Amino acid sequence: MNLHHLRIFHTVAQRRSITAAAADLLLSQPAVSLQLKALEKELGLPLFERGGPKLRLTQAGEVLHRAAVSILSAQDEAERAILELRDGTKGRLILGAGTTGGMYVLPKVVQAYKSLWPETEIVFHIGTTDQILEKLLQNVLDMGLVGAPIEDRRFVVEPICTDELVLIAAPSHPIVSLAKVTLRDLGGMPFIVPEADSRTRQLVERKLREAGVPLRIAMQLPGTEGVKRAVEARLGIGMVSGYAVENECLTGVLRRVPIEDFRLTRTMNIVFRTQKYFSPVGSRFREFAKSFGAQHLGPLAAEARRPLARHAGTAGGRKKNERSAHG
Repeated sequence: MNLHHLRIFHTVAQRRSITAAAADLLLSQPAVSLQLKALEKELGLPLFERGGPKLRLTQAGEVLHRAAVSILSAQDEAERAILELRDGTKGRLILGAGTTGGMYVLPKVVQAYKSLWPETEIVFHIGTTDQILEKLLQNVLDMGLVGAPIEDRRFVVEPICTDELVLIAAPSHPIVSLAKVTLRDLGGMPFIVPEADSRTRQLVERKLREAGVPLRIAMQLPGTEGVKRAVEARLGIGMVSGYAVENECLTGVLRRVPIEDFRLTRTMNIVFRTQKYFSPVGSRFREFAKSFGAQHLGPLAAEARRPLARHAGTAGGRKKNERSAHG
């Protein structure tokens, strides 16, 4: 018994007429009759009682009709689901990201993507870069978003935006009132840092070490949020992703402190396993993330956000400090 025979039978059973069913199916009446006889011969039982103005289902026909409704409905649903997957409108993605990417960058990308394709299911996990790479190799994740350089040939790396690491301080911290801040001014100041395996911390420590600046670690906390809260409490200064402090700087809770002749940036990358097969929805999200990053998260987008930060403070010295940062 094939689905073609089953659909013809279902139509005849619904219409109770071979002539009417043939018209619905765009087939000739003899062709429909021939298909029904072939189905009855295969099953070894008659499916209709003939002889009246309307066909009537036999007991075997009733049983088959109930099954046909379920089977054909499942076929239609499967075809719709496959079509949606092929078109990239539905599907499931499992993404991974480091702390910065997972908390401050990826949510923006996912929110924008879901506004266009709300039926796509997206799940993401936050972990260290090493954890994300390991899960990619295990094929647990479809792709990851990390801010560390990846030189492993087992991965494909595609940049989506630039991330600037910025020096932050509480508004009342003495460093904020300085007309300008140099790297030498940071030597010996208490720093709040994330955990030792943080790629952000490793990058900051390396760059300051290369510049000959001694880093005095006053406190180590898990994650960027802990660093921000400790800096806000004036327990020290810190360096975090600019994306991580956008809201706090706009509201004046924290201040970005520019460092003269020093700018520390890194690239946020989409990473996936070499020869990774992507479903249509995966390919669509990957291309969307790169396009969204270039338009809304890149250097030009960052420059567009900066004038807003100039109005976050009230003290004249702070305004002067920010003008020197952005001018």
